[in-house]
Amino acid sequence: MNRKVIISTILILTSLLTFGQFSEKKIETDSSHIRIIKNSVYKTYTETYKFKDLEWYSVHFIKDTTRLNTEGWSIKDGKRIGIWKEYNFDGQLMYTRDYDNAVCEVNKSLYPFYDTLERMKTKADNLIINTYSKEFFEEHVRFDFNCYAYDEDGYVGSWTEPIERKPTKFLFRYQVKLNTSEWYDEMIGIELDEKGEYIPNEGFWNNYGFENVKSNNKTFQIDKNKAIEIAKTKGLQVNNLEKVSEFLKWEKFKKAEFYNGQFKYYITEFTNEIKDIKDEGRSRIVYKYNVYSFDPWTGEFIEKKKMKRVREWEKNSGFTSDLLPDE
Repeated sequence: MNRKVIISTILILTSLLTFGQFSEKKIETDSSHIRIIKNSVYKTYTETYKFKDLEWYSVHFIKDTTRLNTEGWSIKDGKRIGIWKEYNFDGQLMYTRDYDNAVCEVNKSLYPFYDTLERMKTKADNLIINTYSKEFFEEHVRFDFNCYAYDEDGYVGSWTEPIERKPTKFLFRYQVKLNTSEWYDEMIGIELDEKGEYIPNEGFWNNYGFENVKSNNKTFQIDKNKAIEIAKTKGLQVNNLEKVSEFLKWEKFKKAEFYNGQFKYYITEFTNEIKDIKDEGRSRIVYKYNVYSFDPWTGEFIEKKKMKRVREWEKNSGFTSDLLPDE
């Protein structure tokens, strides 16, 4: 489960506790699991299909359940797909969001300071274009309307939440992909002040900052097929492609500077797992990999190294680590 889904789940659970008057009903059919949740504000209907990776989600206002708040499809990990619309209690359309094509159209009459957000986003876009290239921005970068605004008193709203106080700080996050890969969430983070000036940030939890690219071609030059062909010359075994995966990663320098990290592209080859399963107490599985790393800007092979991922769990807790050095 990714960080966005975890945060959304926490917010939903928190709101349920806050609003009170909570009730839950579960229904099972031959083809789906249905869950109906009510609190003092919303009635939420979720239908999860047994034989498809799909969920239908529909929210109505509890004061008048004939009035729609929002509805749409998601896959089972919580990622929304297709077109969603959100309405206020008066039936006014707040916004329409196309999750497949990263398009969001907002009813500007209901959003104070929306023009300010758009102006600041243009400045953030230009930072990416000027630091890398227009080609990189058009082919590899996508704004996913992940935007938050603040003033001296704290949080004031987002791209899809009406902002009632004048913001003085803005945070924009962008997705990034290779030519043939999926979109990777929150790979570029940009923080601006009220004048649109960039605010350096250590980026301990978020992917703030830019890479000081030395290549003349400031756009990605690698994809999975090219990387696999190169990795084969370095020892990659490809008899079973299911054991081979890829990912793009932003590696942080954790410095409050404009250049605060670098992109790396990885091909991972699963080699082994070591299990320590216990009926009581903490269980553990160590997954072993050969990892081939590349500079995505040049497509050049960097190194091969052994790494591992550790999964541990017991009755009320558990975690899975990121890739770690396997010494």
